[in-house]
Amino acid sequence: MVEYEIIRHDQIKGLNVLANDIHMRSLHMHHDMELLLVVRGTGMINVRNKKCHVVPGDAILVNAFDTHEIICIQEGIVCLIVQVSNHFLRDYYPAIRNIIFLEESIRPFFSEEEYQRLCQDIFDLTELYVKAEPLFELSCVTRMSDILYLLIRNVPTEMLNEAEYTKRKKLNRRFNRISSYIEANYQNQIRLADIAEQEEITITHLSHIFRDHFGISFQEYIKGKRLEHALRLIGDKTMTLSDIASASGFSELKYMTRAFREAFDLTPEQFRKQWIPLKSTVRENTGEPERILTGSETLSLLKETKLSDIL
Repeated sequence: MVEYEIIRHDQIKGLNVLANDIHMRSLHMHHDMELLLVVRGTGMINVRNKKCHVVPGDAILVNAFDTHEIICIQEGIVCLIVQVSNHFLRDYYPAIRNIIFLEESIRPFFSEEEYQRLCQDIFDLTELYVKAEPLFELSCVTRMSDILYLLIRNVPTEMLNEAEYTKRKKLNRRFNRISSYIEANYQNQIRLADIAEQEEITITHLSHIFRDHFGISFQEYIKGKRLEHALRLIGDKTMTLSDIASASGFSELKYMTRAFREAFDLTPEQFRKQWIPLKSTVRENTGEPERILTGSETLSLLKETKLSDIL
């Protein structure tokens, strides 16, 4: 499914900051813009079906409501993640609600000096947010304001008018309904016609929506959902590969094998041998192989990581 993630802003209105150790984060979207800075490991971040291969020092920018996922075959990646609502500072810069960033992998659009400034802001913001010392809110707002300033000044953007903004919101509500239907049915036979009937639109219209929003066909999308499910099970040595294929909605093992080859250039058996699961998984109620670092772990990570080493 496309999971709709609810982001909480417990410490500062419109802002959330964390460090995350990720082996896999399945396809999801949320209401906040998200900025990820990789500090350890290598992997692939897929934003609206645009694959971004990342290494330490890379930053990926995800618009609100853009679908994205993270997949790593071996050690996973550790990221500093900044999530900011389009309501943040809207009283001072109303246009922030209507800005769409047109690029995901943003490093090439910065000068060396300004990119280093951006990364330092992310490091400083993370430390301030985690320590939460007196007056930290003001310091965090200062750093976040500079991050937004640097992003808007350097990364190509599009400004939505009100009609486009409203249309985007309506389309996102439709995808929430569609994703719920797919989540309930992707392990069984599922037809585009059934969803089109539910949404009271034509099959052709729905096909175009999938292509425009995800950049892939409906069948490719369903295959991706089944592959996600198989990835969750691949580390379970008590299950045979045929069991995993069946539990994930593939009618035969050969179709799961084809999906693995297309995604990773590996068979499921080869992938299973390389799979290195995290020792701890803490995303509540999902079973996803990722671990949100504690405050002390995050501060240790910042202390051990020199910005010059990853840039």
